[in-house]
Amino acid sequence: MSYAFNLTPDENTGIGSWSEETFVGAIRTGRHMVVSRPILPPMPWNVYRNLSDEDLKSIYAYLRTIPAIHNR
Repeated sequence: MSYAFNLTPDENTGIGSWSEETFVGAIRTGRHMVVSRPILPPMPWNVYRNLSDEDLKSIYAYLRTIPAIHNR
């Protein structure tokens, strides 16, 4: 079983502490925080990794605007 990752900008349980560079690197490599555990389904990172840097940065910018939700 796998669970979706919290993509809200929550500092403790989401991507709030991630830099733009870390986010883009994680999507490109399929690794949490670029060097850690593999990113598992349901996140289709292997599809998103083919997006341009501009597109990935736009997704990151959008995710920073949604309300932060504390959810492990």
